Amino acid sequence: MNMKKQFRFVSMLIAMVMIITVFSASLFAEETKSLLGNTNVRKPSEGGALQVIEIDGQMTLADSKGRKIQLRGMSTHGLQWFGEIINENAFISLAEDWESNVIRLALYIGENGYSKNPDLKNLVYQGIDLALENDMYVIVDWHVHAPGDPNAEVYAGAYDFFDELSDHYKDNPKFHYILWELCNEPSPNSSGGEGLTNDEAGWQAIKSYAEPIVSMLREKGDNIILVGSPNWSQRPDLAADDPIDAENIMYSLHFYSGTHMASEDTTDRGNVMSNGRYALENGVAIFVTEWGTSEANGTGGPYLEKADHWIDFMNSNNISWCNWSLTNKNETSGAFMPYIMGVSEATVLDPGDDRIWTLEEMSVTGEFVRARIKGIEYEPIDRKLEGAFEEVLWTFEDGTTQGFELNPDSPIKSVTLENIKNVLWLTNMADSVDITESNFWANVRISSQSYSPAFNIFGGDTVKMDVFVKEPTTVTIAAVPQSDKHGWANPSTALQILPREFVEQADGLFMAQAVMTKSQATNIETIAADAQDSILTNIVLFVGSENGGDVGLDNITFSGSGASGPPPLEHERKGDAQIPSDFSNFTRQGWDWNVDSGTKVSLRVEPANDSFSLCFEFAYPEIKPTDNWASAPRLDLWIEPLTRNNKDYVVFDLYLQPTQATTGEMAISCAFQPPEIGYWVQIPESYNIDFSTLSEAEVTKDGLYHYFVVLDFAAIDSIGEDTPLRNMILIFGDIESDFAGKVYMDNVNFLTQEELDVLIEEPAVPTTEPTSETTMAPTDESETDEEKGPENKWLEPVLWVSGGLLLLCGGVIYAYLKKKKEHKMFIEKTSKSAEESLPTQPDSKSDDSGETTGHSE
Repeated sequence: MNMKKQFRFVSMLIAMVMIITVFSASLFAEETKSLLGNTNVRKPSEGGALQVIEIDGQMTLADSKGRKIQLRGMSTHGLQWFGEIINENAFISLAEDWESNVIRLALYIGENGYSKNPDLKNLVYQGIDLALENDMYVIVDWHVHAPGDPNAEVYAGAYDFFDELSDHYKDNPKFHYILWELCNEPSPNSSGGEGLTNDEAGWQAIKSYAEPIVSMLREKGDNIILVGSPNWSQRPDLAADDPIDAENIMYSLHFYSGTHMASEDTTDRGNVMSNGRYALENGVAIFVTEWGTSEANGTGGPYLEKADHWIDFMNSNNISWCNWSLTNKNETSGAFMPYIMGVSEATVLDPGDDRIWTLEEMSVTGEFVRARIKGIEYEPIDRKLEGAFEEVLWTFEDGTTQGFELNPDSPIKSVTLENIKNVLWLTNMADSVDITESNFWANVRISSQSYSPAFNIFGGDTVKMDVFVKEPTTVTIAAVPQSDKHGWANPSTALQILPREFVEQADGLFMAQAVMTKSQATNIETIAADAQDSILTNIVLFVGSENGGDVGLDNITFSGSGASGPPPLEHERKGDAQIPSDFSNFTRQGWDWNVDSGTKVSLRVEPANDSFSLCFEFAYPEIKPTDNWASAPRLDLWIEPLTRNNKDYVVFDLYLQPTQATTGEMAISCAFQPPEIGYWVQIPESYNIDFSTLSEAEVTKDGLYHYFVVLDFAAIDSIGEDTPLRNMILIFGDIESDFAGKVYMDNVNFLTQEELDVLIEEPAVPTTEPTSETTMAPTDESETDEEKGPENKWLEPVLWVSGGLLLLCGGVIYAYLKKKKEHKMFIEKTSKSAEESLPTQPDSKSDDSGETTGHSE
């Protein structure tokens, strides 16, 4: 090529790059411009009475002058839980600092809401008055949730409720600023009553419920009326096919950005945005009265980028919206900081006389949504502690495996690695199927030896990654980070990712996040503590898949919580879930922190009253959150199958070792999450421990206060003996308590009335009073009288063990004891302390290279 042609080629290339750059920039601007500005977000003083009219071929919300108007604002959480948000300072802040022009008042009817406490209506009146005083439109939300059919008996007061409120305000000059939401989320939820189907019949049930109320409200005025749709208000398409015959009707649509993906389609009835687009194309107006940045259950994320796709859709189509929710509850979708022990105090829902919540008082979600309401750039504050870091070291965006290949010591050679759509996929996994926490050595071993990230992880404590599967299954991952000097330290356990943790993605794959701390990937601690050799050079991963299916890995990330951050949790090994839970095998027997737990500290197995117990140490906060469950430790047990069977009570031994406990109460509640009845049922009465009478409790010989907790399982009317309960949650609620110290839990079991009577040797009635006897879980009925005999039956085995110790001249023999009495005799017959008697895991042997040549049992 001569010089002239070369010059022409380079000129053309530069021109093409400039065109592509300009086009890309303009395309990006086109995609994001709807997120900025709030021209159509007019206050009621300017917009006046609202109406639904056709503009540019689409039914939409308009102001009194016929101009497009968009309402943007927040929804409260349930007023029975977070009613403190109804205060003047909060409403001024939302109207002025957040620039909201609407607020939604969520009045739960079931779930200990309005049907049980009609006085909650007073908060609705107060909320309406505060909204009107502060120039905001207001949505009155009759919060149908559980059960899911608005025709259920618990909702029988709907007509009278709306009749009373509309009559009270009909002569108010600002009456038209009120919007009536007739049924929040109709759904199949059958908790406490009937649900309804996700089809035309379901919509007809909603329509027949709504039409009489619509007719009554139309006699009072032309206010906007919002009507929900089947499947948690995800089916406005059904309403579009057979709309209510009345003016100024809009149909609610709800989404959560971590669960419900964006779509340009209008025909996919399984996609919420598609259903919204269909409704718009077929002549009805929609209003997103509830949306969140989390997954649909309130956790995960926040998924801000996915939320922006939805906000772009809403703003571009003049769809009004309210974000869920104004709460300091410990869930991703809450707008304010929750109480998390050792991490954050709960934000007070009254911002104070300055009428401002600082950005630090908001959660990531709150800060993000405030920016989107205002239509300004989202410029998040730095929430990391000093010394904290997070760095994605393997992204796979270059289309390669970024050095990952089979490790030379992998016991399985058939697995192949390839980059598919910027994800590292392990295929042919049929032989890598071990899902135990300890035998990860049997699984395929991969490493990135030819690709060094050369990143300094000094102060690091966590490695995490996105894990993909084609269908939910149990996946295990163990990790060995490496540096030049610190080449190997055996992982203590593999991380188990259970099928329920995988969330379906838009492409049909299922994703979960694997998070391993230095207590699992032990070499992190060694490398991160060595200032002279903290450069990460490689990582070795052991991967198992229960169904032998392919596993994808992406975004392998190292992080450190910073010098001021809370230490990583050091849990005991999780083990297999079981009921009864007696912890005699020195594992947690499946117990873990519930995702909503405000307290998440290390869960250990330690001796209490001559038996091994699940133990944790915590303190209730001095400044109390609004919700007394917000700061409550919540223990969770997932077990399959879990049913009530014929049992009447949930029981367990509770031991307290307080450093402080003088006032208030600990209220212990028990709940289950059965999928068939709305994922929540709760034993009605809690077991309360009054700390002002602590001195009256039984004290064990090791100085612990003992309570025998009895909760009335049979009192849950909505479950049968064979209803799948899925998981059990124990909540240790805070009632104005100053408790701080250790809690031990042992012998968790389900008992019949007869079994309980035998156990405590008197007729049992659930009580909040401590028993006078130390109680243990009953033994299996199949045991013989000899097996239930005197404790000296174990003397001979103990003598053999002692003789073995002497013959081996101090060699250590570790054995797990099968029965509680074995532990008791072992402690009584040896001179070792309880701490020295705890079994430990044997060390693995290593060859000179640092690679393992054996494995822990």
